[in-house]
Amino acid sequence: MHSFIDKTKLVGRALLMMLIIPGFLLATVPGPAAGENYIEVLDRGKIDWTNGFIEAFGIGGPPANPLNAAHARAVAQRSADVAARNNLIELVGNIRVDSEAFVADHLAEGKIPEQELETVLRDARAVDLSYDRDEEVRVKVSIRLQGSLAELLLPKDILIITTVKQPQEANQKEEPFSGLLVDCRGISFQPGMVPLIVDEDGAVLYGPAFASRDHAVERGMVSYMRNIDSAAKDPRIGPKPLSVKAIRTVEGKPCDIMISHADAAQIRGLASNLNFLHQCRVLLVVD
Repeated sequence: MHSFIDKTKLVGRALLMMLIIPGFLLATVPGPAAGENYIEVLDRGKIDWTNGFIEAFGIGGPPANPLNAAHARAVAQRSADVAARNNLIELVGNIRVDSEAFVADHLAEGKIPEQELETVLRDARAVDLSYDRDEEVRVKVSIRLQGSLAELLLPKDILIITTVKQPQEANQKEEPFSGLLVDCRGISFQPGMVPLIVDEDGAVLYGPAFASRDHAVERGMVSYMRNIDSAAKDPRIGPKPLSVKAIRTVEGKPCDIMISHADAAQIRGLASNLNFLHQCRVLLVVD
């Protein structure tokens, strides 16, 4: 843990100079559904894995000898904004890409271009501004985990897949499944951008080779929710999701989920199931 935080701090110093933007504009971001979102709380920020937002906050104070009240507030606000954006850099570095690496690791290895990350993080918007009695200012900034940031952070081996409509099989009387719902409640788990779903032999049922990059960038490889009733109705997985139960996480791989042979057979059973996998219509329900 210590090593990747240190790497991110080093990157943060380089990026911070690029992130000081003239002016200050508050943006509105959709609020979470209480009790249903899977939110990972980190130091000075959080990741809403359900809605796909990263938020970081910073605190700034007035100068020692301000010219007037307006000057004091302006300096405190700018200081808080800079601190929030610097904290956002560290927070992004702490995101798990998969069970093997954090974003900071990929930055240190050159897998993520530093200058491109600078450009993407400039788009973080201030979404909250508050003051306290000591004239300190607190600023919160937010950026989508999907879209341009996901394009940069997702592994390059996630490629665009042309989904071909599968003909209905002769013995198939019902409409094909519209998505995959994995019940991961009751098991120890850590969220990541690229989790794997495997069977009891370790064979991969869902991962980078099954997801089409355009869909992974736009909606994420998976979504995470806490409430199984709400998850079952989520538009992401459509009106008729295939529901399976997670047995445990893979040993030493906290983002990767194992399911039974019987549930794996359901996923493999119809060729049409590849369509919803290509479209990343996968939702994990977690505690």
